[in-house]
Amino acid sequence: MTRALTNPIRTQPAPVPVDGVEAANRLLRYLGITTFTPTVGLSTDLTFPVAVGGAVAGPYTPGIGNLTIANMSVNAVRGGEVFYGFLPVGVFADFGDKSGVHVAWFNASTFRGGLGAPLAGLTDTLIDAVSRRVPSTPLPAGVYGAAVSRLKRSLRVVPSNGVRGGLVDTGQGVVFCAVYGTVRRGRTRYFFLPSVGVTRA
Repeated sequence: MTRALTNPIRTQPAPVPVDGVEAANRLLRYLGITTFTPTVGLSTDLTFPVAVGGAVAGPYTPGIGNLTIANMSVNAVRGGEVFYGFLPVGVFADFGDKSGVHVAWFNASTFRGGLGAPLAGLTDTLIDAVSRRVPSTPLPAGVYGAAVSRLKRSLRVVPSNGVRGGLVDTGQGVVFCAVYGTVRRGRTRYFFLPSVGVTRA
């Protein structure tokens, strides 16, 4: 079990589609994302793929941890934010419009909520978030470049396979979450029922 947990994720030369719910859970946990309940996709082609959603609150950078350099935080996920991940099992298209997966959330501490915030590509979302944090700090370009390079290396384990991620400003508190939506496989679209969970931001 230990070998399955570490070697396939860390040593594969190229990402491959995740082949089961447990593999999906392992990958999300490797990124530091707490997993939600598994869910199933519904479509007219009579196949029912599964997927797993999850979340992690800031300050945090999935794949790295707390990305604080010289007492300055350039974390992808800031305090009061939640990063949502969604990982379908099997082979899915990853081109064109990636906004089919959404998140609904409710902060039980502040009574704020949101419905339908779209997720995008997980890797792009994280790298873009770190890039947005840097202009507000006096970090040298070399330090920033090293941080982004490390982040890219840690995210190589993420398959280009319908995996989605998104940042939501939930505010601090106990947050109830549901990740759901559509992902393509060839010409077929699958609607995934909600993957639900709770996190503390």
